[in-house]
Amino acid sequence: MLLASIADGQPGNIDVTLGAKSAVLQRRLKIADWIRQYGQMRVDELSTALKVSEVTIRGDLTYLEEQGLIVRSFGKAIAAKSGAPRDRPAGAPLTKAQLVPMLRRAQALIGPDQTVLIGPGPLATQAIPWLAEIPGVSVVLTSTEAIPLARTCLDARIYLLGGEITAESGMIEGAGALRMLDHFALGWSILEADALSADSALLVAAKPAERLAEAAIRRSTRSIVLIGNPALSLERRTAQLGLTGISDLILPGMPSNRLRDILLGAGFRPVETDGGTEAHFSSHPAHSRSGARAFGEAS
Repeated sequence: MLLASIADGQPGNIDVTLGAKSAVLQRRLKIADWIRQYGQMRVDELSTALKVSEVTIRGDLTYLEEQGLIVRSFGKAIAAKSGAPRDRPAGAPLTKAQLVPMLRRAQALIGPDQTVLIGPGPLATQAIPWLAEIPGVSVVLTSTEAIPLARTCLDARIYLLGGEITAESGMIEGAGALRMLDHFALGWSILEADALSADSALLVAAKPAERLAEAAIRRSTRSIVLIGNPALSLERRTAQLGLTGISDLILPGMPSNRLRDILLGAGFRPVETDGGTEAHFSSHPAHSRSGARAFGEAS
């Protein structure tokens, strides 16, 4: 078609074609620059900022990922590593050395014959294999993406929360999902957050994840939140989770003094670990004595 336009002496078509390609390239370069500047951005944020559809943004992110400029993760785009960044972007994958102690700690908290809700997100989902060693455990899944792992790893009762399925992450959401939580006697919930903000709130992936987490915390005897980054985040996000009602927080490393002060002020106390790299803070009375001892040692 382009050759035919040249032959017909219609250069305007060529200008439009090249102009469109230039606009796409400029948009993609702008996206890459923003993600490099801010560490990560969500699909809906980019769609709103650039006034294009989320489908268009996903196509741009696919191209940028193929070029090695970004990494996609559950509705977000994360800056690709180049050199040694000072802080790991919130939401970036943890290394095995960071992740395993966190999951081992979560497993050690859960007793036998418990029904455990697995919240949406890759960090919470990776706790599933660790539940296989707990006698009599049952699990409630909140994401379709967790089903294959649960079926492979668990010889247990596996329930799937009902509701609307999110196309991007496979998360189950909506009023129906929240109502269905009432049908389960939840002993534990395992949830995840990207980081703790300076406003004393846990940053979560999206509003549906926030609503589900709030409902799960209310309906569970105890709840674990796996936090992906031990650094205090200055990011402001509409999707966030308060610390009230959470019994246990597990981080991939020792938190900063400011983050620790926030947790202490919210009623959490550090819990002694078995020499692992993880940090465990609990508001549950069973950990108050060991927490005070660990805090005294740290001070």
